[in-house]
Amino acid sequence: MFLVFVFKGGHKMDKDNKGKKSEKDERLSKRLCYVLRYGAVKEGLTLYEGAFVDLDQLLELPLMRHHTRQEVIEEADISLSHRGAKRFETKKENGKLLIRACFCRHFEENPYHEGSNVPKLSEACIQFVCTNLQEYDLEDFPDEHLISKMIQKMKRQSKLNNAALRQLLVPVLEHLDLSGVYITDSTLKLVWRNCSNLRVLSLKDCGYIMTDSIMEQLVKKLPHLESLNLCACKHLTDRSAWALSKHAHNLKELNLSWITTISETSIIDIMTNCSQLVFLDIYDHRISQDSRRIIADIARERKMKIVLKGLTDNGIAPENPCSLLPNFGKVW
Repeated sequence: MFLVFVFKGGHKMDKDNKGKKSEKDERLSKRLCYVLRYGAVKEGLTLYEGAFVDLDQLLELPLMRHHTRQEVIEEADISLSHRGAKRFETKKENGKLLIRACFCRHFEENPYHEGSNVPKLSEACIQFVCTNLQEYDLEDFPDEHLISKMIQKMKRQSKLNNAALRQLLVPVLEHLDLSGVYITDSTLKLVWRNCSNLRVLSLKDCGYIMTDSIMEQLVKKLPHLESLNLCACKHLTDRSAWALSKHAHNLKELNLSWITTISETSIIDIMTNCSQLVFLDIYDHRISQDSRRIIADIARERKMKIVLKGLTDNGIAPENPCSLLPNFGKVW
């Protein structure tokens, strides 16, 4: 009787946890995302063509010491994004099993000389400037790449505050990623006053500050914008859509996912009036069947790609709904 009781109890636990990832599985998924999207070079891994890495070399990293080869292979097979797209993929090549992230790859440079913990001179200089940022006037500094590296470094170190941005938002910038950074309306005013040449801007997860009035000013004052990520800016409405339709003449890529306050009519207006638009992400918008047909017709005529849940037309829907996400806010 005791054995039967234990068996039943164990069976109930399996049923209750069916479909749920264990804490160890969650850690594995997060570690793979870090290494295969951002940290491969920084961690000393060799990158093969297509941003693949050797699975055996990956497993030698200290942060992977608690995970087996089979666990990583299984995670690569089953891990999906919230959009249902595969996060990772594997392939065999020259006797090696290679693995990579399917999207959002943006590798950080190795800050150290190969095989050592000695920082490169350029890295040490950038860190010194970041640490003493208030002592530098960068307004006429001509190298966008170095400014962008400083912004990304301070962002990773959680030091990219308003004081730092006042020093770093300069005219040379054409690419700016503020996703996940705490900003204020004064920060955004600095963006359009000091960075009038911006072509790529990511404001993902900045919904706490993004309003229709700010959006109107943004698109008026930044006429060169080609790529704009407004994902999760949930307070924007049709008024912002109207501003995009009227002023964003050079816009090629637009992400409006996780925004339910912009109507399908306004989305159609954006597609119609933004003549350069080639990619639109409206994945989780509620779109009626009639509007879906109109959107599909416009996209086919304009040769646009549309990310929309349930859209399966191969001519206009990307095979991987996350495949173009790295374009938004990508610096280099």
